[in-house]
Amino acid sequence: MRDRQNNTEPKPSPKDRNRVRLALVLVAIGVGVWLYTGSTHAATDPAKMRAWLQHAGAWGGVLFISAYCVLQPLGVRSLFFLLTAPLVWEPATAFALSWAGTVAASVAAFAFARFVARGWVQRRLPPGIRRFDERLASRGLRTVLLLRLFFYTAPTLQFALGVSRVGLGPFLAGTMLGVVPFTVLMTLLGAQINVWLAAHPISTWPWDRFGPLIAVILVAILTAALLFIRKWQSKLSFENTP
Repeated sequence: MRDRQNNTEPKPSPKDRNRVRLALVLVAIGVGVWLYTGSTHAATDPAKMRAWLQHAGAWGGVLFISAYCVLQPLGVRSLFFLLTAPLVWEPATAFALSWAGTVAASVAAFAFARFVARGWVQRRLPPGIRRFDERLASRGLRTVLLLRLFFYTAPTLQFALGVSRVGLGPFLAGTMLGVVPFTVLMTLLGAQINVWLAAHPISTWPWDRFGPLIAVILVAILTAALLFIRKWQSKLSFENTP
């Protein structure tokens, strides 16, 4: 049965994965060029985006949490939402919305892996990740808490918890507590970025002189992030563990 599944659903080769990463980098470069040449950077000023979301009132928070809940399990990094919230709301509200969005995204990934596509997810998880299953079954709360403290909402971890034997109660309690420290840290960092952007609005940046340099720096940061994620994921998979 396993051979049949492997034949019908071959794993993507490293070359295919590299092509996907290259495509993502090219898309990011294209977006940067579009922002620079089309003067769209003025329309993406955080002050204008902040005013729009704040004017939406409670619906702005609902939209933020909903986007976080849907997009994070699909691969959008939590860091994007954690640093965006303090640019829109004051720190206490930003933390509450980020925490709620993180928990909601975790529950969504957990429910998808456990109740919707359990077999599909299990076939795609690194084999070594299952070594946590015994700990999750016997010490669920403690294990989930530690995993959240160290790995936060890593996509592999999100789905692995869903197909493990951990109960919903320990999973939810461990997640709600374990994501607090990193969420607080990123909220404080985002608040400092907000202060800096208030003193240096994007619309006043010298795009005509430093636009290409900024684009190169962003591409370098994106490339470094992809390399770091690739190295970290290879460690998390424990594929070389005996």
